[in-house]
Order: sequence, then structure tokens, then C-alpha cells
Amino acid sequence: MKARVKMRPASVIKTRLGIQRGGPAHAFFTQSCYDHMTKFVPGGTKSHLNREVDLQVDKIIYQSPGARYLYHGKLMVDPITGKGAFYNESYGYWSRPAKYGIKKILTNRDLIYRTPGTGSYWDKLMWTSQKDEIIKEVQEYVNRGCKK
Repeated sequence: MKARVKMRPASVIKTRLGIQRGGPAHAFFTQSCYDHMTKFVPGGTKSHLNREVDLQVDKIIYQSPGARYLYHGKLMVDPITGKGAFYNESYGYWSRPAKYGIKKILTNRDLIYRTPGTGSYWDKLMWTSQKDEIIKEVQEYVNRGCKK
């Protein structure tokens, strides 16, 4: 006599485990990536970039002005002056405002990041050194039934 095994669809099993796309494990993974990524963001953990973040289930959006520019790591300059910014001792760095129609242009010059361990493509920097820890954290979360 042959034994019959009745299997539920994979989608039902994934949902029961909380590992479906957009499910609790997915959200936990994204949060874990963000938590580990903060130290790789230019300026480090106290960076303005880490304060203006839209953390969604499946993505992390850095909303701070200049985030895209810093992420790609290429200097953008004023099309007339060819400068990234101007400096004044009493004011600091400044650029001609975009509200006056000034749109900077992209160059091939790499930005120089002053905070050690930070740089462009900080998600890739993070994943290179933290992926094993993140995988472990997510697996432990799933093992707990997707409960913190």
C-alpha cells in the first residue's frame, strides 16, 4: 500500500511561517539591514542622512537632501563655476540655490568621505561585512515564530 502525503501550497506554508514577500520576516530583514547600515552612511551613526529615512517593508529610502549624490559618490558641480560648493569661514559651505534655477551637473570625480568606514553605495559596504550577522538575526526571528 502506498502512503499518500498531502501538501499545502508553498504560498500557504510561507504565510504560516511569516516568510512571504512583504511579511513579518521581510520587514524584520529590512529593519535589520537599516540598523546595520547606519554606521556605513557618510557621517556615521549621527549623520543627518540617518534621521530622514522612509523605512518600508521592502526598501529603505534616504530622504535627506543630497542623499542620492552621497550614495553614488560622485561630485556634482555648479555648471558655471565648476565648483561643488563655496566656503566662507563665518558661514561654512554653501552652494548657489536650486531655487534660482541652478542645477548642478554630475562629474566623474569621486567624493572623499571623511568618516572612516563610510562611503558610496553604503548598502553594499554593509552587506559585505554584515550579511552573516543579518542572516543569523533573521533566522532566529523566524525560529521564534516571527516574534521579537
